[in-house]
Amino acid sequence: MVKEQGTVVAVEQEELIVEVVRTSACKSCQARQGCGQAVLSEWGDSSKQQAKNHFRVPAGDYKASVGDRVELAMAPDTVSKVAALVYLLPLAGGFAGLFIGQWLLESELLQLLLFAAGVLLSYGLLSRLKLEKKSHLIPQIIHLYPAGKGSDVIESISL
Repeated sequence: MVKEQGTVVAVEQEELIVEVVRTSACKSCQARQGCGQAVLSEWGDSSKQQAKNHFRVPAGDYKASVGDRVELAMAPDTVSKVAALVYLLPLAGGFAGLFIGQWLLESELLQLLLFAAGVLLSYGLLSRLKLEKKSHLIPQIIHLYPAGKGSDVIESISL
């Protein structure tokens, strides 16, 4: 399981909006010395470098409120599938545009424009897939830590 802790920033009907600081995993990663993300996270004002992600997760049986901490989990193979989809599909679209441009056109500028168009079309396709609506691709809450209660686990489930 890939786990990450975050803070509930909003509660909407059956869902929670959880804010996760992206660089928290960098501190324990073995490859941080050669990783661009880790270098950028430590460069300059670290408080500004810690970009935050917001995840919309189902609340399930948890009674969370704004300020509560939650632990999210996702299967490692799911993380790999989503990463491959989000990174490789636009790259494949770009190369498809490039190959079409090379086959039909001689101008390198037009080939470059077709590469960019392929990338943009792939991102458009990804946005239409609505990955956030596919329940098996959404992180699940496994622990709830109410605000002001320390790190005592109040509610937990096993996946």
